[in-house]
Amino acid sequence: MGGSWAGKGMVLPVEPELRDDRSSVHLVAAVRQLVSHGLVVEGGDLTPADRDLRLEEELSLGNVVPARRREFRAGRFYARQALHGLGAGGSVPIGDNRAPLWPTGIVGSISHTRSLCVVAVGSSTEFLGVGIDIEEDSPLSCELAQLVSDAAELEGREGIERRLGCDLPKLLFVIKEAFYKMYFPLTGRFLAFHDVSVELDVEKHAAKAQIVPSKRLAAIDSHCFEGRFGSSCGTLFSCFELSAR
Repeated sequence: MGGSWAGKGMVLPVEPELRDDRSSVHLVAAVRQLVSHGLVVEGGDLTPADRDLRLEEELSLGNVVPARRREFRAGRFYARQALHGLGAGGSVPIGDNRAPLWPTGIVGSISHTRSLCVVAVGSSTEFLGVGIDIEEDSPLSCELAQLVSDAAELEGREGIERRLGCDLPKLLFVIKEAFYKMYFPLTGRFLAFHDVSVELDVEKHAAKAQIVPSKRLAAIDSHCFEGRFGSSCGTLFSCFELSAR
């Protein structure tokens, strides 16, 4: 989990290791088909975690458990690959809000599972923001499902799950994570899961995300953001992007 939703206190079950080496190749290829032209996607397993980080990146990580350091190292390796694909470079340390600090002129997003990592980057002249999330497709518990989704979003759940072959609350979690990763750098505004309403287009594998009006978010724009979702080799993924044009 990206850990991006402030104050949610949500911890997903530990994910099993994916043993098929082809899963990372298939996942990256599937995500590349999902995003718009101009975004560069890189990723794979966590093998690059054994490589050295740049000092600025290492220092920004602080004192964390080995598993988190492994994810971070792999993510920064793939981030450098993606930046190179844009003809750019530079370090990607962690900011005060724990989000990646991309080089000037770059927008991007990083996501991990326990065994896989995907990075998407683009030029800020073409995209105002991008958010990506990947998660192992095991179902959420009833308690976590209630935290992530509401009754309207779960309407027709049985039919949707039959057509998509995945747990609907888990898919909504992935979509909302991807949306938040795009949204937060643009606004600096923290959201809870129920602050966002998602409407699915199952046939097109598309999703519309909209901020739910409330006293706390009374003045917020009710603009509808469009994203996409998919699955590959036991991994769910979603991407939101906002064009600069």
